[in-house]
Amino acid sequence: MIAIPWSKESKQYAVLRSNANNFAASELASVADELENTVDSPLFWKVVEKAGNMGMMAALLPEKLGGEGVDPYSLCVALEECAVESAGFAAALLFHNAALVPLVYTDRKDLVEEFTSGKPLATTATSGSLKLEGERLSGKATFVFNVLEGCPVLMFPESPAGQEVVYVKTDYPGVNVKRDPYPLGWRVTAFASLDLSGAEPYFALKEFQREAKMATERVLYLGLAAISVGIARKSFEKAYAYARQRYQGGKIIIEHQAMRMMLARMLCGIEEGKAAIRRACEVEELAPAIMAWRRAGSNACQAAMDGVQIHGGYGYMRDYGMERLMRDAKYCQMFPAPEEEGLLKILDMVEERG
Repeated sequence: MIAIPWSKESKQYAVLRSNANNFAASELASVADELENTVDSPLFWKVVEKAGNMGMMAALLPEKLGGEGVDPYSLCVALEECAVESAGFAAALLFHNAALVPLVYTDRKDLVEEFTSGKPLATTATSGSLKLEGERLSGKATFVFNVLEGCPVLMFPESPAGQEVVYVKTDYPGVNVKRDPYPLGWRVTAFASLDLSGAEPYFALKEFQREAKMATERVLYLGLAAISVGIARKSFEKAYAYARQRYQGGKIIIEHQAMRMMLARMLCGIEEGKAAIRRACEVEELAPAIMAWRRAGSNACQAAMDGVQIHGGYGYMRDYGMERLMRDAKYCQMFPAPEEEGLLKILDMVEERG
């Protein structure tokens, strides 16, 4: 791929990006298609183990709890590089790391060790209608990833005291797992919905519920923005390579002005997404993260669509990889919440300050 020279990072992040890029190239690139068609496979767990050896499984937790203690931008760098080769694997890492965020507000090193000891991964329920009454959970959590037997799921149910922060395990009584056998995107993740009827929480956060929820949401929005940038980069890489070797009308199609415009638009979208993520990581507020997610997700979808168009009819074929990028890009727009919900959340924050 040609170099994009305008993004400058400190030496710390440049080294991290290089390491994450090497991991993605050596561990993900050759198996991305195989991971796409398997769930809970030995191959997946082999890659997870290697990601853990690189510190990706408890990236944001402080060292005193057994984590790496990195900042959100470091996680975004790692997720972006992984997403270039497998957005689904990057999403699995993101939802796992986001699920650990509330543990920052505890001294439960034992929980960190349990949730990061191997399989299953932890995960975060991002949407649904959940209630906590009398220490029992009821309702439905839709669109949950990394759902395997015994998986700890972070949830934010409503209670008489307000919104709570709790974990429940998928093999607990009262938890019914409904799997989606053929999800649109991120197929490497174990995608399901959860029906809860009188399920008992595994662990409930007693303090700092509001802060923990906002911190978790911020990580999800930032991480999905980073994954979107990775998808846009891969879309450009594939489209640029194809445009340089495909002939149409007697000349290579990259010489056609329309094709060059699409490729240039991809480059602008990549740089725009990176800049938005960097700005959002500099502050601890949620709104800039939502804005970065919205912009990067939109750019990823546009890049994937342009990439499909540059490939012509081949763009819809699995052999060329563009159709997977398009499916994965759309998921980056759909989670952790629909775009309309994210926009209204920004307006609510402004009015609260009003």
